[in-house]
Amino acid sequence: MGVIRLGDKNFCINKNRGILIVFEGISGCGKSEGADNLYRYLQEEGFKTEVIEWNSNKVIRSIVKRIHSANLLTARIYSILQWIGLLIDYFLKVAPLLKKDYILIADRYVYTGQTRDVANGAGKKAGTKFEKLIRKPDLILFYNVDLQVCYERIEKRGKVLFRPDRRHQNNETLKNENLEYLIKLHNEYVKVFSDPYLTDKTNIIFLAGNNDLETLQVRKSIDEYIKLKTKSGYFVDENIICKLS
Repeated sequence: MGVIRLGDKNFCINKNRGILIVFEGISGCGKSEGADNLYRYLQEEGFKTEVIEWNSNKVIRSIVKRIHSANLLTARIYSILQWIGLLIDYFLKVAPLLKKDYILIADRYVYTGQTRDVANGAGKKAGTKFEKLIRKPDLILFYNVDLQVCYERIEKRGKVLFRPDRRHQNNETLKNENLEYLIKLHNEYVKVFSDPYLTDKTNIIFLAGNNDLETLQVRKSIDEYIKLKTKSGYFVDENIICKLS
């Protein structure tokens, strides 16, 4: 399938129940706002929908915080803990909702873990193995926003980008390192979303930003995808079938 243009009707339709829409991109790109806007739009349209967030498991977050405070958190330990958290959330939250034919919106997914592993120096092996255990998305919305714009948004918020190596948190050159880190993440995202292993099975839309016209085009593309999947018989929610017929 590869990368598709907004409004393209040549979607790849999978046979899984429910619909999984993933928002990805580096910090400051606007993906969380996009995910929230889509969630509210789908709710207003009467669809069963929920939002899940990356790294939302409170137990895993607490463990990471304690290890990090003790200066013992390495890139590999952080990677393993993040993947465990993703699997817990996937099997307890994601999979059950999809079986109930929800339109599930993921604010980050497995690709966040993959890109961060590479940027942090943990390698690709863990991410490749864990990706095989979970479902690929129906749609991936990748916010391919200008790096400088993302960096300025982060600086304006006063946000510190989390790194497993505590030295990065205390470095006087943190600002420059933040920008370098964003560049590493962005480059890895582009590689991931250009990989035929993924593009042959998943619809990927590259977005330049979060403007009103683009938001409208995204909604139209998602509406079209829902219609196509409903007609294919793989999306069986009765309310949606009635709504789109």
